Parts: sequence; structure tokens; C-alpha cells
Amino acid sequence: MKIAFLLGSPDISGGTNVIFEHAVRLQAMGHEVSIITEYEVEPERCAWHPDALLLSWRTFVDSSDILFDYVLATWWQSVLSLARLRSCNFVYFVQSIESRFFPARNPELSELRDIDILAEWCENTYRYPLPIITEASWIQKYIFDRFNRDAQLAVNGIRKDLFKLDGPIAAVRKPGRLRVLVEGPLGVFFKNVEKTIALCLQAEVDEIWLLTSSVVFSYPGVTRCFSRIPINKTSEIYRSCDVLVKLSYVEGMFGPPLEMFHCGGTAIVYDVTGHEEFIEDGKNAIVVKKDNEYEVVSGLKKLMSDPVFLAALKIEAIKTAEKWPDWDKATKGFEEALFRCGSRTQELKTSFLEGHNSHFLAIRDNTFNGRSLERLTQRESAPITSSSLNFIQVYCDCGTGLMGELSDSYKSGKWSTCRVTQKGVSASVRVRIDPSVRIGIVCVRSIRIIGDSSGVVIAAWKSGDNWDDIHITGTAVCLRREPYPVLEAYGEDPQMVLPVVSIPEGDDALAIEVEVREMGFVQAFHQYSSIHEGKPKGIEVVKSIVRYLRSFGSRYI
Repeated sequence: MKIAFLLGSPDISGGTNVIFEHAVRLQAMGHEVSIITEYEVEPERCAWHPDALLLSWRTFVDSSDILFDYVLATWWQSVLSLARLRSCNFVYFVQSIESRFFPARNPELSELRDIDILAEWCENTYRYPLPIITEASWIQKYIFDRFNRDAQLAVNGIRKDLFKLDGPIAAVRKPGRLRVLVEGPLGVFFKNVEKTIALCLQAEVDEIWLLTSSVVFSYPGVTRCFSRIPINKTSEIYRSCDVLVKLSYVEGMFGPPLEMFHCGGTAIVYDVTGHEEFIEDGKNAIVVKKDNEYEVVSGLKKLMSDPVFLAALKIEAIKTAEKWPDWDKATKGFEEALFRCGSRTQELKTSFLEGHNSHFLAIRDNTFNGRSLERLTQRESAPITSSSLNFIQVYCDCGTGLMGELSDSYKSGKWSTCRVTQKGVSASVRVRIDPSVRIGIVCVRSIRIIGDSSGVVIAAWKSGDNWDDIHITGTAVCLRREPYPVLEAYGEDPQMVLPVVSIPEGDDALAIEVEVREMGFVQAFHQYSSIHEGKPKGIEVVKSIVRYLRSFGSRYI
């Protein structure tokens, strides 16, 4: 069988590890297994998993002409990409209910004011007419209760050759001292790592170790920090600790506590979904209600003061581990679940997926547009002199796709200079600037790209220059380019794409400076009427504003 897994990122994560473990074993069982990504992946990015490079790595472009037997979406956004491939069967591998990964909506923050729309879009992917495989019984129940759909259950395995009682250790345990391990990435709200460390410090535990996929080499209060450790080395850290403190808010199949059980330790966890698969409070671990910080601290103090209780938890944890399947058995179950999801031998037309994509994207866009118009109405009815916080967003493309978003804030209604720094750039870079997150009029008076180390100005545009080499796209049209661009943002994603620039040798970071002013339509109308009255360019701007306002109704003018 030709089987393909869609992968968003090859970097260290529990979900990616599960995909690799199944893929490697399916290949060993005789299947042709491909990992499909948007862009080519540099081998060092997946070096943390020694067997990942044994798989066939492809991009969507490379795979467009291949007829697969099974293609698996592995995260919510990848469901929309299934229609880009040819397959006899499409399957949705659900490792968690990802709509729970989104933080709460906050209308005061641009990045969170519409987050609920994205969360609902994510939730709607479980409505797609795709067979589903999941790894935890609570997810199986959730999908049935909420969507009346039967999902195939294939539990994850454990690398019992790595996670075991005997083997190398990072440091010898010290009698009479409790060494706790905190695991997870920093800066991810639902992983709750920072709060976990703070509670361990509050309990005054003897030693705190941190195992993280984040690039950090120290953390306040942490005795030892282990960053981006290959999977075949993590068991050495588990075996060196007594207890894993894992206080995440969302989990799929709760892997790290199970790995700790196999290495002879116990755990303190929140009553997060998934813990009930193998954790029993007071028997093999301690389970605390979410956000009950007092009980977390009390549990840690009890483990420090009661070595008999600690030893009893560890003994039961080992018994639990012994009953859990290894990855060979788990992947056999996954293969059986995959076959139960369908056994078509003829190509399945993707038109039904494209139709569902269009349907759900239309719902999303209509909801976004409605929210945007609501904000526009509130803004245009506010006093002309009012000012509010806006954001500029910057993306860099070194030839392998857009790098992560950079942003800086500024006050609307007046000229402001925003600056961001992009690290890790290559010899040539294309920069995209999104100068506003609002519907309105946006003026950009200057742009500078500067070598962050050398201070050399690599490229610059200022008032009076020729701006014709900058492409205006997204939800924006250019009202004029002289003496500087004035844009009409008719949505919340206006974009300015700059020409490719060459980076001087020795500079691997760029500073991008943008001088910008953004206004509401009524504010811009008054601004241009008073400054440009009787002048053709000013009049044309005013006419454009009036035309746009009339499209929403005469209440604005």
C-alpha cells in the first residue's frame, strides 16, 4: 500500500513523534510510506528522531501525480490540503481536539479578537465526511457525542527499548531529595510550563529539571535545563528523576507520564482529558483538579515528606507500564484501523472535499467580514480625534516560504515608526509588510531594510522616491504612490510585497523599519479635505473614500 501522512512541522513534538513511530513501522511492514510537507525539509530538523530520515519525504508539488492508497490529514488545517492529492482513501488522524488549543477571545488584542472564529473553524473539520482514527478513548467519545460519528481507536505505543527501568542516566538520584521533571515547550498557554515551574518553586522541591523543545539553556529556579533532546536520549533524563509534574490543560493521549512510569517514576497531573486512560489518583500518580494550585504544592510537599507514599506510587506506575503495548503492537492496531476506514482501489474524486472546503471557508469568511464591519461601524462613529492601537506585521521569505510573523504596535491617526528584527535570514530575502489590521486608510512614508549587525542600509524607500517596485496586494488597493503610497485597506490584511534584496555577507539578521500612519475613513476624509482641498490628488483620494463609504450606506457621510 502507498500511504502518505501530511506533516505541518518536522520539529520536536509529541504529535510528530507519534506520526514518525507509526510511519517507520508501517514501512517496515512492507508499505510505501511518504511524509508530505509544504516545503522541502532540511534533514537536521528531524534529526531528533533517528529513524525519520528512513522515510520518503515529499512536498505537495512532488506528490501531485502519485495515486496513493491512503492519505492521512494529521492536524486540523491539513484537512483542507487533502484535495491537493490523489488517493483511493482519505483519512483524518485526530490526535487531540485541537479547537481546545486556542486561547480565549480578547477583543482588545488584535491577535486574539477573532480567535474564536478560528477555533470554530477548527472544530468544524470534524464534520468533514472523512473516516477518523484517534489515539484516545476520550477523543473517540467526544467525536461520537458531538458529531454522532464513529472513530476508530488505535492507542499509541511506547518505545520499550528506550523507556525502561535500566539504562543510562543523566545523573544519579540523591537519597532523601526529590528531583522533579517539568516537560513541555515554553510560551504555549495550554502546556502551562511556566506556571508549573513556579508551583514547584513554591513547594521548595529539592531539584527542578526542565525538558523542553524550546531553545533555552537556563531558566530561573531550574537546576538543569535540557533543550531539544533527541528522543533516544530523553529516557536518560526520565530515569534520573522521581516525579514528572505535567500540568497541561489539553492533551490527546497523555504520553510523558506514561514514559515516566516506564522509567521508574511517578507523576503529578491535572485531571486533563486523557489522564484517565492509565492514571489512577493516589495509586500510581497524583491527580489534581485544573488550576488547583494549592493541591499541586501540597502534593509535592507530601512526596518530599513521605518517601513510603512516593515508593508506593512508583511501584504501581511500573505495573501500569508493564501492561501498555509497545509501538510494534500499536502500529499493527493502527494498520487494522486504517484498513477499516476504507479499502477502495479506485481513485476517490476530490470534488466532494473541494466542495466542503468551499463551504467551510465561506462560513469562516462571512463570519470574519461580519465582525470586521461591526468594528468598522464602531470606529467610524467614534470622535474624529480618537486614537487606538494598531499593528504592523512583517514576514520574510528566504526561498522556502514565509518565516514566522513579526509585529510591532503603533497608535492610529498619527505618524509612527515601527521596527522589527528578523533573525536567521539567508543570502537573499523577500519582505512582506502588512501595515494594518483594520479597514481604513493607510499611509506609508518610508521603509528601510537594515543589516542588524553591520548597520548598513540594504534597501530604502522614502517620500518622493519611486515606489513602483513595491507590489500592493491582499485586501488593499493603492490610491496613489506619490509622494508616498496611500492605501485603501478594504479588509484586515493589506499587504506590501517588497522586491528581493541581497544580504551582505556577515549579516544573518535584518531590521525592518516602517513609518506608517493609519486612519478611519471619516478621519481621513477630514484630513485630506483640509490639507488637499482643491488639489487634484487630494480630491481623488476623497472621491475614493466617499465611493467606498457609500458602498456601506449613507450613514457614514
